[in-house]
Amino acid sequence: MMIRKMTNDDISSVSMLDSKAFNRPWSEQMFCDEIKKDYAYYFVCEMDGKIVGYAGIWCIYETAELMRIGVLPTYQGRGIGKQLMDEIGACAKSQGCERMMLEVRKSNEKARKLYEKDGFSEISVRKGYYDGEDAIIMERVYK
Repeated sequence: MMIRKMTNDDISSVSMLDSKAFNRPWSEQMFCDEIKKDYAYYFVCEMDGKIVGYAGIWCIYETAELMRIGVLPTYQGRGIGKQLMDEIGACAKSQGCERMMLEVRKSNEKARKLYEKDGFSEISVRKGYYDGEDAIIMERVYK
């Protein structure tokens, strides 16, 4: 397993992965726009020469925000999500962030458990945020 910064050459593979991981996938153009932002940091995870996961954050002042994290369904449960969370956490801290925030569907138990294991706790709820489903707002404070 190798984690590295996302490049323009990865966009097509990441977009295809995103369409398998999410009901509302981002377009290739959205990923292109994201990695151009000077406050955005995106990483991919490769296994056997194939991109199997990715994650991205925004670092704005003292707060990082998890923008997206996805792992191919056939590669889930292998620790890839945890490795990506470790990478973006280290990146956030290196950029001077004191905390990371994220939102997750209330029904996404798998993701919520990953975040809780990574030190996140629930701080708020956005009612009906995801097409009528509540979003759980979570935060991790870096000491």
